[in-house]
Amino acid sequence: MTSNETLPSAEELLSVLPLLNRLIAVKLRQEIDEEITLSQFRVLTQLQEHSITLSELADQRHVTRQAASLQVQGLVERGWVRRVPDLEDRRQAWLEVTEEGLSRWGQARTSLIEYLAGLLQELTTEEFEALQVLIPALKRVMERARDPRKLSQEESESAL
Repeated sequence: MTSNETLPSAEELLSVLPLLNRLIAVKLRQEIDEEITLSQFRVLTQLQEHSITLSELADQRHVTRQAASLQVQGLVERGWVRRVPDLEDRRQAWLEVTEEGLSRWGQARTSLIEYLAGLLQELTTEEFEALQVLIPALKRVMERARDPRKLSQEESESAL
């Protein structure tokens, strides 16, 4: 498929993503906290998987340390994230989700999934079936774009 063939679909995707982000952000504020941002929710999502340092968070989110620090500070003030001193390197701390943060994240995630599932009910059967094919394919392509090493690994594994 050529770039010219994919341009209209790319343009449509680009127009849908801000709408989706806005819907999710509004639902988050309604369900979890009026002050939470979509970026902070994404930080909670990332931290619930495992603890990381502020520098790692900034690198993974492709933001400055200052921007990451501001996102984390709001979560710390709510008691949803805590900083745990690194015993080997006093200059840094590990970021961990608290039980309260994990609970709020889980409630918000469940609410968002139910909300989006309700929106998807408005699709026709054919549209829904197409979406079930499209989403995993988009995820695969976007994960490769995010981490080019995965592409290299997949290519070398398929060559074996």
